[in-house]
Amino acid sequence: MNQVPRRRPVGTRTAAPAPRPGRERGQSVVEFALVIPILIILFVGIADFGRVFNAGVVLEAAARDAAEHAAQKYLADPPGSSSQTPAERLSAPVATADPAYYTDLRDDAARVVCAETRGLANTDYTGGTCPTWPAVAVCVHDQADPACGATPPGFASAPTECGSMNDPWSTAAPGNGERWVEVRVCYKFTSILRLPIFSFGDVYLERTRSFTIPCYFATGFGACP
Repeated sequence: MNQVPRRRPVGTRTAAPAPRPGRERGQSVVEFALVIPILIILFVGIADFGRVFNAGVVLEAAARDAAEHAAQKYLADPPGSSSQTPAERLSAPVATADPAYYTDLRDDAARVVCAETRGLANTDYTGGTCPTWPAVAVCVHDQADPACGATPPGFASAPTECGSMNDPWSTAAPGNGERWVEVRVCYKFTSILRLPIFSFGDVYLERTRSFTIPCYFATGFGACP
């Protein structure tokens, strides 16, 4: 006796065949291969942002410390006749500018910058100087510096990419008679992320810091004349 096949109730669905384990694994590998390059770019980009921020902080501190160092050295041994005390020399405008004195002052300030930035990439600390990076320029604003903004010996001149470092310099002091030291620093930051379609490339970081020479510590009556 033949049995009549049962009819499936209307609205019911047949169970889908179970996926094969090998197919799932292959799909996961393809998805991972598509996502991992994006994640790598993201992580390297975050690392570059952190590195450039750190480099900026280091440059700012180095420029400030160099300006303060040169100002304190100027205060301890101002330009002028060695027969006069520092207070007497600071109590009058600089009569004779000794080029060697200002060269030594600029060199000391640049060496401070070089020493404090030696941990950054692209720098080349050699015997206290940095022949390539960072580029450093120093000026003593006392209306007497004969080579204001000159590159200290052993340091490279700033390239055109360092815009503010190539701006005009002036030894002029304000009407209140203050003297100060100005330090300009430029550093080439090279990013890790360098792809044809997405790259930070080279970033030129610049910092300028000044430090007032506290003449009142020696003269006892305010700013230098």
